[in-house]
Amino acid sequence: MVGEPKFEELWQKYKALGGEFKEFKKLNLKPEIGVEIKYEKKITEVDLHMFGLVSGDLQPLHFDEEYASKTRFKGRVAHGMLTTSLVSAPFAMLEGTVILLESHFKYLAPVRIGDTVLVKCVISEKDEKGRFKSNVECYVGEKKVVDGWVKFLVDSD
Repeated sequence: MVGEPKFEELWQKYKALGGEFKEFKKLNLKPEIGVEIKYEKKITEVDLHMFGLVSGDLQPLHFDEEYASKTRFKGRVAHGMLTTSLVSAPFAMLEGTVILLESHFKYLAPVRIGDTVLVKCVISEKDEKGRFKSNVECYVGEKKVVDGWVKFLVDSD
């Protein structure tokens, strides 16, 4: 399409606005029970704004410090779904084309601008159809902020 922004232009603007961009790399790692994969990302101001624009979730808890300071969180927090969206990155790095099928997450603590989220995934099951289940935990420092699981399948490339 004419005038459509190219990916490189967008990520350059994202980086210029303070976003943390990590180069995507496939790992030489097949999904098997017991395999652990990790991904880490710092949540930035631009992440909140971009996620709010894409998701449509523009509630003041995420964008208005004065409003957010009067809530149970005592300040602005990242969208829970922004945090759990990071879960797809480690699976995408596995061999083959990974397709997420189902997920369940429990949000245990807020994530704030400037926090670095570490996603830890351990493949725990494989069913008779070749579909996998992985336990998922997200941490900020030593504090677990998300606990859950995902189910996925892998198409060979």
